[in-house]
This record gives sequence, structure tokens and C-alpha cells, in this order.
Amino acid sequence: MDKNYTNINDDVLAKYLLGEASVAEIEQVEAWVASNPDHRKQLDDFRTILEKSKLQIDHSINEHHALERLNIRLQKETKTIGYKFVLRWVAIIAIIFSAGLFFYNNLIGNKTNLNSGNETLTQILPDGSTAILNKQSSISFVGGFFNKTRDVKLKGEAFFKVSADKSKPFIISINDVRVTVVGTAFNVKGDGKRTTVIVESGIVKVNNQSDSVRLTAGEKVDVAQNQAHLTKSENQGKLYNYYYTNKLVCDGTPLAELVAVLNEKFKSNIVITTPALKALPISTTFKNESLKEILNVIAETFKIRVEYGQGIIKLK
Repeated sequence: MDKNYTNINDDVLAKYLLGEASVAEIEQVEAWVASNPDHRKQLDDFRTILEKSKLQIDHSINEHHALERLNIRLQKETKTIGYKFVLRWVAIIAIIFSAGLFFYNNLIGNKTNLNSGNETLTQILPDGSTAILNKQSSISFVGGFFNKTRDVKLKGEAFFKVSADKSKPFIISINDVRVTVVGTAFNVKGDGKRTTVIVESGIVKVNNQSDSVRLTAGEKVDVAQNQAHLTKSENQGKLYNYYYTNKLVCDGTPLAELVAVLNEKFKSNIVITTPALKALPISTTFKNESLKEILNVIAETFKIRVEYGQGIIKLK
């Protein structure tokens, strides 16, 4: 280094190239480079090493091979550049490489799978959203959850309370249906042949390959596989959240909908044998009652008979 530039050393040059130098240091380096062609060559050598050593990370990356290639490059450079210089850049590039691997493994490459098993599962997602999974349900997402969208794949049923972020839509894929929101609360259920979306608050967009529909609070849509046109309807009550509230909330709910949930909740086989009974509206709340107690209430409300048989319960 020239005696007039005693503050210019390898550390300052490295900071300059990495964009971490102060204004004063930038001015010093640029004056130092302008004062002598050898100084410019030294700075260019630094820059050349950095550009040659940039590592591209993809799905097939092998960090050991990449580091081996880097070492070969650096060994060649030692023929014209000092050993201290190379060591310093080995350290810098190792940090860059490690940061890249961390980014790939934690934000892009890793896939997270959450399974509820035989119990409901409440999970806080990386963005602060909450997912409550019904029994035998699962969600999965990759580290790229933090990219332009927040993508989740669902199997079974889950209630989502999504943290608002208009810049990153929250997208759920289930069967051939996509549910898109930016911040709301809603329930999604799919059994392979049909998908049902019920909105508790906010706005939800539901689409398949043929059509799309927007739902607001209190609305729902049932989507069959390969359905051409989507039609929303009003949701009566809150039967959809029974699996995490332990309540069956009916508010003008058709009897057929209540029976379907009872069959799911109690693993029963209740059949409405008289078609006219299916649309009868019921308004009540059940909590912790047994199946028999609930059926007694239904029988008394509609003046119908409950017939218990082997493996089947008939409402008539």
C-alpha cells in the first residue's frame, strides 16, 4: 500500500466490493484506485475472485462438489495472487455459500407435512395464520411459503384463520379446487369427489378449471369433481366447526345437513327414509350430548320416529 493510503487494506477493499463500506471508505478506495494502475489491478483481482466464485443453488446442488470446485479455482489464483488474499476470500465465499444453503433448505427446499391422525390438530403456520385440522386430515407446504404466495395443500378438512397480507395471497389446493384469500376465516372440506368451502368472515375466491366464485361471510359453495359451473348459497348455522368447538350449532339448518354431520361425528349410519323430512329446518345447539339424546330432540321437534336397527338408524 502507498504511504498516502495507509487506511486502504484488504478489509476495506472487501467491504467496498460487498457494498458495506462507509461513505468515507468509498471515497478513499476510489481515490486510491485512481492514483496508481497497480491499485486498480489489485481491486480488479478481488472482483474477479468474487465473480468466479458465485454459486448457483438448485434442487440438485452438492455442497461438497461445489466447495471442491471452488478450492481448485482458488489454487489456480494463488499463482498470481497472495496467499493472504486468497484465504480472506475463501472465508467470505464460504459465508456466502453457507447463507445460500440455509436459504435453500429453510425457505425453498424443505417440505412440511402436518397430519392430525386420530385427534384434531391446531397449528400456527410460518406466516402467523392458524390451521385447525379435523381428524385424519393433513396439510403440506414447502419452504417457499414465504415467496409471492402462501401455498398449502390440504387433504381432508381444516378451518383456517389467515393473517392478512395483500401482497402474498394465501392459496389452498384441494382436489381440483383452489381457494384464494388474503386474510379471512373459513372452513374447507374435501373427500376426493366433492369440496365444500364455508366462509366465516372476509372474502374468499374459489375456482376450479371451469369457473370461479367469490364468497363472503355466511356463504358456501359445494364443488363436485369436474363441475362446470360454481354456485354459492347461504350457509345455515355452524355445523362445520363442530370438530374444534364440540358444538353443533343449527340455525334454520336442513335436517339432512345435521344428519350428515352426526354420521361423521359419531361414525353412525343414520338414514332419512322419508324424503320430505330432509329439508325440515332445525334451530338449536347441541353440546356434549350423546347421539341418542340428539336423536330424541330431533324426534320430539319434528314428531317423527327413530327406528334403531342392526347397523342402521332410520328417521321416518
